[in-house]
Amino acid sequence: MITMTDPVYFQLQPLLVARKKYYQLIHLLFFEPLGSEIFVEIRNHGNLHELEEIHEGGKILQNVFEQLTEEQIKREYEEFHRLFVGPGPLVAPPWESYYRSREHLLFEEWTYQVREQYHQFGLQFKNENNEPDDHLLLELEFMLSLIDFSLQEPRKDRVIELISSQIHFLEEHLTIWVPYFCKRIIEHTGSQLYLGAAMLLEALLSFDLTTLLEVREALNDVR
Repeated sequence: MITMTDPVYFQLQPLLVARKKYYQLIHLLFFEPLGSEIFVEIRNHGNLHELEEIHEGGKILQNVFEQLTEEQIKREYEEFHRLFVGPGPLVAPPWESYYRSREHLLFEEWTYQVREQYHQFGLQFKNENNEPDDHLLLELEFMLSLIDFSLQEPRKDRVIELISSQIHFLEEHLTIWVPYFCKRIIEHTGSQLYLGAAMLLEALLSFDLTTLLEVREALNDVR
């Protein structure tokens, strides 16, 4: 059994920490920009210089944050509401059920599927039954919780289970609907911030799934 003192566990830790940072960055990028604080947080702790070197979306975001002004922050706030909140028809509704139901309805079967996943890990949306559980930010927060559980877990078998749960959530939920969500943003926004964020989000989820499949295989090979 792998424990916290085994080399394999120490090799896994940096990967989990890096994944957590990237999910936190994506979460911040799609959080309502109420003021300059969130942009300062992203600029100072988002590792954008690393992303700039490996992904086109990272380059776009780096340019955005190098030239950020208070006037730009105001425009991004307005664009955030136009895309995701309203009033009026939303350009890119941030709920899974919208993209997977034929009639673009909310509170469909996928809402309850993700809710069940949350409950399996002792997690519950505070506005359950009043707002859909399959909002992008909630699904990203769920992935962050599973990463935290993985970081705290010393047992190999349990780590593999947690990795498998993340793979399942990516395969059955995030990587299915998020590409359509990102496509709507890319096609309908003039904002470089949300263009870069959408490009980065889609790429991150695809890369993360590939990485986790490789990690699970490697862990299963360790005796």
